[in-house]
Amino acid sequence: MTLPPPLAGATRAGWWSRHWRWAMPLGVLALLLLAVALVWFVLAQWSRWSRASEPYQEAMRRARCSIELVAVLGEPIRDGYLPSGSQERTAGGGGSSEFVVSLTGPRGEAQLFLEAHRERGQWDYPLLYAITGNDEAIDLTALDDAEAATVCALRECREQGHCPLPGGRWGS
Repeated sequence: MTLPPPLAGATRAGWWSRHWRWAMPLGVLALLLLAVALVWFVLAQWSRWSRASEPYQEAMRRARCSIELVAVLGEPIRDGYLPSGSQERTAGGGGSSEFVVSLTGPRGEAQLFLEAHRERGQWDYPLLYAITGNDEAIDLTALDDAEAATVCALRECREQGHCPLPGGRWGS
């Protein structure tokens, strides 16, 4: 049997009318994936920016140089992917920074708390400590922050042979 010829005044349905059943879910999925990618990109940029900041770098250096923290967490001490907190710079070389960073080591985990203030281009760290998994607080502040930036207590202790070297061996 043959089909009758199409009517002269009838128009063919548009693309959307014919394909909306698969195009609508695909469009929603594409928008959802775009939103997830945007959130991931923003978080990755925040992580990169905050980890590159001077207060963050100094806090991690002090954590890795702390004899007490290395004794609890082991070596190497690694920071978490996404620190939480804020950082702001003001005109005239001022600013402030607050971060909470997850730390992990072979023997445990800790949270690093940092508060720093900048005046005339110099950072001061009035609050810098780590809370270990067994709720022990380890103070990482120093009386003189300018001097502390050049000192690594763990390295000096190892050079004198009083602390274990990486891997658990003792110096000579």
